[in-house]
Amino acid sequence: MISARSIGVPALGLWAAIAGLTGLDCSHEQKAPAAHPSQPMAAQAPPRRERPSEVQTASDGPKDKEEPVVFFDFDSYTLRGEAHPVLQKVAEKMRGQDAEKLQIEGNCDDQGTIEYNLALGEERARAAKSYLVHLGVPDSRIATVSYGSQRPKYQGHDDDARAKNRRDDLVVR
Repeated sequence: MISARSIGVPALGLWAAIAGLTGLDCSHEQKAPAAHPSQPMAAQAPPRRERPSEVQTASDGPKDKEEPVVFFDFDSYTLRGEAHPVLQKVAEKMRGQDAEKLQIEGNCDDQGTIEYNLALGEERARAAKSYLVHLGVPDSRIATVSYGSQRPKYQGHDDDARAKNRRDDLVVR
């Protein structure tokens, strides 16, 4: 029987060579595909934004309707200061139109378990609802729902996409 030592290759080196050839290596990082030599190098990506602006609307995403959006920090359901003017504008609209109802859709990024994200999305929606009720919108006209990380509006797993998915969508119906 031929062993790794008998042919002068350390056993660990042999295992690494076999794993590399068979795709069994255990790297946790995705390797970027090799660029084709005839394709030009991609331009440098624009600087990423740490916190999306609170005055963004859903028109920045895939939906056609313009809906107010409130963004949250990572692992938080505390309303940011930038959320207050957005919610005040929604409250003014809701107080002026008796027939309309509001659905607050709590969303999260793709980090964390499904259960945790559903609970966090619910807390985010409740925080916005509580503020709107404080501004005079009747509780009965506001519904909340949590989608957790199940309905990302912005695709991707980078910091920018994740920050944009930590949000409440305010849908007036």
